[in-house]
Amino acid sequence: MAVTNTRVDSDLIVSVKIGTKPSGADDLRHYKFSKLKIDATDEAVYAVGAKIASVFPYPLKSVQRVNDNMLINA
Repeated sequence: MAVTNTRVDSDLIVSVKIGTKPSGADDLRHYKFSKLKIDATDEAVYAVGAKIASVFPYPLKSVQRVNDNMLINA
């Protein structure tokens, strides 16, 4: 049985550090942007995430790409 993996959606999550919690852990704020182009390269997605983060007065903590895939039994 062969299973085919097809990407159907991709989201961008930009996390910035807005401060420090009393415990000493980073206090993060996450911004999610949906409906990325499925064929966008990881480098392009990171560049967009970094550019978005540059408009915030907080430092960039991470850029994540979350892909949704459909598995089809062929």
